[in-house]
Amino acid sequence: MANAVQCLPMNVDIRGMSRYPEPLRRAIEAFMVLPGIGRRTAERFAFSLLQGKQETAALLATSILNLHKQVTACKQCGQFSEKSICSICGNVKRNKMELCVVAEGRDIFPIEQTNLYHGLYFVLGGLLNPIEGINPKQLRFKELYERIKSDGIIEIILALNNNLEGDATALYLAKLLKPTKIKITRLARGLPTGSRLEYADEATLQSAFLNRKEI
Repeated sequence: MANAVQCLPMNVDIRGMSRYPEPLRRAIEAFMVLPGIGRRTAERFAFSLLQGKQETAALLATSILNLHKQVTACKQCGQFSEKSICSICGNVKRNKMELCVVAEGRDIFPIEQTNLYHGLYFVLGGLLNPIEGINPKQLRFKELYERIKSDGIIEIILALNNNLEGDATALYLAKLLKPTKIKITRLARGLPTGSRLEYADEATLQSAFLNRKEI
């Protein structure tokens, strides 16, 4: 944590923080590394932990450390899991002929909350974005293609963000998978343009699934 300041965004204002005791300043700097957390919010977090019970701070620290120690990626779909095969991939009751393709592992959880989809998942590891240097070789397109050929998948559902990156990725996948002649659908436009899948409410996701379109 001593080097947390080196990871801070370039536009972060840390002026005046020298007045804090060193451990408190380091805690504030550590919180500011998180996306969307500015200096004022980081200060509130740090003071809340400092003024609260020591057990609470210890629990938070242990939970953060255990994220990397106890959570891994499922070898089959790529989502977050405590085991090598996640509970979804290991569930014999799931429809193994449907595969829902998402950009990130966190996108799976809001879909599961709809209780509408009962197939399996595949995590690409991101979306195509040439501006940020994310090209097809950096995503799991090859693994997806191989899984489709080996597992007898009959429908691919593209559950990607409704923005330029999501559209580009969906178009690339449609061309890549065309030789397989399997059905490829994408969630309906009930999702607001420019939105991220992880922020969509259950009703919107349910509508998007029910009205998905073939591409």
